[in-house]
Amino acid sequence: MQHPLLGDFIRKCRSRLLWNKNLEHQQLLTHLDEVVKGNNGDHVSCDVFKDAPSVSSRGHQGEGVGVKLDPAEAPVSELRIVLVGKSDDRKTKLCDIILKNLSSRLQKQREVISGEWRGRPLTVVKAPDMFSLSVEAVREEVKKCETLCSPGPNVLLLLVKPSDFTEENRRTLKFILSLFGPDAFKHSMVVMTEKKRGTQHTVNKLLQDCGGRLYNMFEDKHQLLMQKIENIMRENKETFLTFSEEPEHMKPALNLVLCGRRGAGKTSAAEAILGQTELHSVSSSSECVKHQGEVRGRQVSLVELPALYGKP
Repeated sequence: MQHPLLGDFIRKCRSRLLWNKNLEHQQLLTHLDEVVKGNNGDHVSCDVFKDAPSVSSRGHQGEGVGVKLDPAEAPVSELRIVLVGKSDDRKTKLCDIILKNLSSRLQKQREVISGEWRGRPLTVVKAPDMFSLSVEAVREEVKKCETLCSPGPNVLLLLVKPSDFTEENRRTLKFILSLFGPDAFKHSMVVMTEKKRGTQHTVNKLLQDCGGRLYNMFEDKHQLLMQKIENIMRENKETFLTFSEEPEHMKPALNLVLCGRRGAGKTSAAEAILGQTELHSVSSSSECVKHQGEVRGRQVSLVELPALYGKP
């Protein structure tokens, strides 16, 4: 935008812009409907008389949303980011990239960093390593993350080291994100912490879930990172995520047990059910082996028993 004042005005309108030339009626109505939905159906009222009560179109007092006439005083929405990953050192390094050239009004705490980015309040929360915690402990940590960046994060940055990102890690990460609600992946971006990406199938699946959004941390490009973060904000209309105690969008887990004689094909059956290959066989073992995977959006745990009796 060549005109700085006009560009600033458009940014205050959350970058909502339509060109009158060749504008179709249906397109205009669609954008207006998006504005209404983005404000949860609320309306604005002119505070000409400061002492006068706000009256809605239904005739009830106190339901209107007051708005000041000076656009320069319009509030700027806050940017709230949560970093999710195993390594605290890498999360700290990513924080340093985010905070590069940040406003001098910077406040650092152990888990939360607050500052300002292009006139927009910024909060970054470093979530602890939740990959080895119990389910209940994970719930408590996610709830804490929401509290630290209340009313909830706009963006989730998922730090991944491709060389040791296992299928179990991916399932755990998916559970963590499920506690942020059904739209968590729409607000997420994968952050590669090492240069070697390889051909890890688990990483590719995570990238697909995140809509292909990716940032390579080793490139250390601050402007590129912030641009990608702002794109996520814009794509989600600056909405935020909230903690969900019992994710309704998650299908209940399925627990299976396979038993049979030695050589009866239990491992082959497990591979067929989970869609995986080269599972560890227990044909010559006296212990149970547990396999896990995701089948059509449902978490499946499968216990393969050793041979309990006889020959094949």
